[in-house]
Amino acid sequence: MYKINPQLEKSILLFVIIFTVTFTHQVFAQEGAPKLSPEQFDIQAHQKKKNVILDIRTPEETAEGYIEGAEFINFLGDNFEEEIKKLNKNRTYYVYCRSAKRTIPATEKMKALGFKKVYMLEGGLNNWVAAGKPLKKPE
Repeated sequence: MYKINPQLEKSILLFVIIFTVTFTHQVFAQEGAPKLSPEQFDIQAHQKKKNVILDIRTPEETAEGYIEGAEFINFLGDNFEEEIKKLNKNRTYYVYCRSAKRTIPATEKMKALGFKKVYMLEGGLNNWVAAGKPLKKPE
C-alpha cells in the first residue's frame, strides 16, 4: 500500500476544504432574493401602499420606461450602497433591473445590510415586457 506524506495529505485536505467552501459560497451567493413572476411581482408589489418597487437601472434605462410607482437607485452609480442604507429596513422591497443580472447582487447586498423582506422580478424588466405588462414613460 502506498503511503502519502503527512504534509501532502494535509495540503490536499486543506485544498478540498477550501474548494468546497468556495464552490458552495459561489452557488448559494448567487441566489439573490426570492424570484417572482411578472404577475406575482405586479400583484404583491402593488398590494400595500408601504411596499417599495425599486428600479436599480441607470437613468438612461429608466428614461425608456419603468414600472409604475417605482423608486430609483442606480446600481451602477458610485453611491448605491449609501443610498440603500438610507432606506427603511422594515418595508418590503420589490427590486428589478433590465434582465435580473444586477438584481441578484443588489438584493444580496440589501440582505447583508439587514433588509428582511426583499423580492426580485424574475427575468427583470425584459420578462415584465414579454409578459405584456405595462411600462410608464417619464413625463
